[in-house]
Amino acid sequence: MRRSSLEKAASRERIVAAAGRQFRDQGIAATGLAGIMAEAGLTVGAFYAHFQSKEDLVSHALDAALDQQRSALSSDAGTNLLPTLIDAYLSPAHRDAPGQGCANAALVAEIARQPGPVREGYTAQLRTLIDQLTPACCSANDKGARGRAIATFGMLIGCLQLARAVDDPALSDEILAAARQAAAGLASPARQNDGGPGE
Repeated sequence: MRRSSLEKAASRERIVAAAGRQFRDQGIAATGLAGIMAEAGLTVGAFYAHFQSKEDLVSHALDAALDQQRSALSSDAGTNLLPTLIDAYLSPAHRDAPGQGCANAALVAEIARQPGPVREGYTAQLRTLIDQLTPACCSANDKGARGRAIATFGMLIGCLQLARAVDDPALSDEILAAARQAAAGLASPARQNDGGPGE
């Protein structure tokens, strides 16, 4: 019995991982359950033993992808978190691998059109991510830190989407470079305020 439970949990984990990759790579609407289940090594008929609907899977896949992202940020936490994040996020490697990258940049436009439960779960995840990024954008005295964290992350997401959308490699690289510079400038007041009065 225990073996069966462990196997079911492992199968569910494979489905969620495959869905997360395919949703980010192809989009939610363009990804079918057959492709997800094939990548997970299971039949389509086995899907409903694990999830109630595609919407249910979308919620779990988003949660897993964003949990992984927050976990990675925690492991990189420190004084260089923000510059490291900016450079990695706006890199050609991240641009060219949406299936392995940030779910926010890959899916945010589609998430806005998802049913309430998906958006509710995403909202909770985003709040936690903003709370996690805020200390990296500020000193303890910086009253504008949360706003700067939101604006910086929004800039990263939007500029990465632009770099992926254009069909001109030189323009795409130019967008990434300009965004890295702008994001670093947006975050830099926090470093200048260290030890000083808040804004």
